[in-house]
Amino acid sequence: MKKLRTCLFLLFPLLLCLAGCGKQGKLDEGDCPGVITFSNIPKEFSLLDENLQKEYQVRVTLKNLTTEKKYDVTLSQKNDFKKTVSLHPGKYSVSAYASLDSLVHLQVKAAEEIVTFDRGVEANVVVIPENSEEFSNYWMQTHPQAEILTADKFSRLIQVNRKIMTIKDIVTELDLSDMDKVLEGSQKTTLSDNERGVSITLQNPMSTPQPLSKCNVISLSVTKNTVVFPDGVTLGLAPDKVCHRQTGLYGEPTRFEGMYLFGWGLDETKAVYLDPISGDRISIEFSADGDSVKRITYDLEVFE
Repeated sequence: MKKLRTCLFLLFPLLLCLAGCGKQGKLDEGDCPGVITFSNIPKEFSLLDENLQKEYQVRVTLKNLTTEKKYDVTLSQKNDFKKTVSLHPGKYSVSAYASLDSLVHLQVKAAEEIVTFDRGVEANVVVIPENSEEFSNYWMQTHPQAEILTADKFSRLIQVNRKIMTIKDIVTELDLSDMDKVLEGSQKTTLSDNERGVSITLQNPMSTPQPLSKCNVISLSVTKNTVVFPDGVTLGLAPDKVCHRQTGLYGEPTRFEGMYLFGWGLDETKAVYLDPISGDRISIEFSADGDSVKRITYDLEVFE
């Protein structure tokens, strides 16, 4: 269900275009006032990193049941999650979708699926969270602990489910279906826990076949906010908060790979940190628009 909501949000502009430009209405074309709000936002939302709060959006679509015209509204921190409209009289269906599902984990729904717009009466279109309790529990679980906030970035420590552990110990926290697999000598394999957005690569350190339980974790890759890295680094942070030479949590990267100019959308950019002592490498990938961290990969003992 979560994947479906995310896909719908991403495909929404395309679906509108396919429906035809003539069906798209303007928010001020009528004489019936209304206000659209996102209400009952969980208090834990304020604990999110400022960049996540800024980037989070709620897309609301009103569809006139008679003319089938659609009216799109985007609610965000920028407009205090509130927007006034003026539409033609009639009944409107209401649907709502939220962005950044894999990072924020806060889904939404319309409080009422049908709303009536009348002259002289302000219509109230209300969007509310669909999973407030789940969202609150999730962020309490991922709130950085003191030990991870003070750990060195190459310490190999991570926080999962409010527990501090080394990267090699994350295997016990994941739902991996192939743990009974046997690897040949020096062979590697990558397993994923899609629910948590975590992939790990294991390697058999021996020359003889070994079960995965005796293999070493040599790489960890995270695409959802389920793992906290040293200094409290998580997905969704602004790039300069992590990689700024003077004020970034990790300081100046060893090098950048990909497109150097954020916002062009021609390629994806990542900052690479190398530890000359351990050989460990941290790769921090940014979104195509350069607004946020979208993936973190920690590779162990990769001497370059």
